[in-house]
Amino acid sequence: MNLSDKIKNAGKWQSLSVISLSLLQFVYFAIMARLLLKEDYGLMAVVNGIIGIGNIFIQGGMGSALIQRKDVNNKHINGALQTSLLIGFVLYAVFYLLSPFISSVYNDIRLDGLVKVASLNLILLSLNNISINLLFKNYFFKNVSLVNIISNLIGYSIGVYLALNDYGVWSLVIATLLTSLISTIALFCFAPIKISLKVHYKAAEELFGFGSGMMLLSFSTFLSSKGLNLIFGKIFAQGILGIYERISTLKDLPSQLLAKIINKVMFPVMSEIQDENERLIKIYKFGLGFSNSIMIPTTVFLICFSPEIVQILMGPNWSEAIVPLQIMFLVLTFSNSGKMTDSVIRAKGLIYKNVTRKYIFTGIIIVLSGTLGYFYGINGAAIGIVISHFLNYLMMIVLVKNVFGGSIREYFYQPLLAGLKLGLYLGILIFGYKFLFNLLEKTDVAMFITFTIGLLILCVGILKFRPTIFGYYLETFFKKTFKKA
Repeated sequence: MNLSDKIKNAGKWQSLSVISLSLLQFVYFAIMARLLLKEDYGLMAVVNGIIGIGNIFIQGGMGSALIQRKDVNNKHINGALQTSLLIGFVLYAVFYLLSPFISSVYNDIRLDGLVKVASLNLILLSLNNISINLLFKNYFFKNVSLVNIISNLIGYSIGVYLALNDYGVWSLVIATLLTSLISTIALFCFAPIKISLKVHYKAAEELFGFGSGMMLLSFSTFLSSKGLNLIFGKIFAQGILGIYERISTLKDLPSQLLAKIINKVMFPVMSEIQDENERLIKIYKFGLGFSNSIMIPTTVFLICFSPEIVQILMGPNWSEAIVPLQIMFLVLTFSNSGKMTDSVIRAKGLIYKNVTRKYIFTGIIIVLSGTLGYFYGINGAAIGIVISHFLNYLMMIVLVKNVFGGSIREYFYQPLLAGLKLGLYLGILIFGYKFLFNLLEKTDVAMFITFTIGLLILCVGILKFRPTIFGYYLETFFKKTFKKA
């Protein structure tokens, strides 16, 4: 199978997985927001922030190193597995012992038990991290997709059942653990590892150079995302923290829908052609333009219809989430472009060139969002997050230019232009619709659904008769995807 066929096949299954999981997440999100209290999500925000520290060392290192390394043997696989498991058990022990201290810091005794139980997920993730990355390396996206869909469907169903039976925040913790357990068992079956009882120090050391750099990057990513929960946990009341946790999760869903498709597919592909700079940067620039062409109009749509989205996904008791959610949606284009850069820099193995940029961004987002959040509440925190991501976007462009050469125009202006045009067209269309039906200051879920269906039909019609309206990147993608063999 040539590279183009690998991309198409991987993209097809990754798209199926991401779209299916996103639909499941939206349904789960909407149901659980109506069954649980804001305070429950405030508690879970702190738990996720704590456990997220452990995920850095498990998800960010040895598995990614297996993908990046061209020649991998069973010693490397066992070395990665042994290292990952050791890290998982050590982290579990650390969090177990620290849980009473954590509960005292946040003045809530419930965090003691929650952290102890939720930390078990670190051991499960340390197991499935190696299997899932081996499958990605060999482009077995179909297996990963099926496992993710089925395990999440079962886990979410159990979570809803527990929430209906008044388990509160524990329904979220148990659902997460069950999902990880099912996926770990299934992934190990699809990617069986020939277990060696010998300790493979040397093989692990060969992987650790890249893996340790990935951990540094993952740590900065954690601090700039889930790590903010720990800061806001000391600034906001538990109910406000619950609102922040929900809008932060909701803000990430549309970005993940695209980012998981592009980045999970592109990293193995980019790694395979890491020595061919011309092909590598060509794929990167197209991916950047393609991403912007989707994310900019998506951002316009989501901001304009945030009241309806909150009404559908969170219910009438979450109206305080509308304004900060609208602000947070501005992050989408910039954050997704940053993830594209991470993929191309990782593919080249230049991890440490990216570390400086990531930690500057991390420092900016902690200071800005923390300061503005302290003085201006959740809206101020959201503004700080948006400004930080835009500055990170600019730093990303400079980094890629320094590594690959070229001009700011081809990395900044050209990939943005098509998306900005589509965003403007959509903004005009939405304003016209709201003005025509006198909905400029009203929320109408039925009309929103009608408009969305109409917009999808319009897009299909444009795709068939005037695909050039979508711009170069989307038009090229559709032509290559749907052309006859």
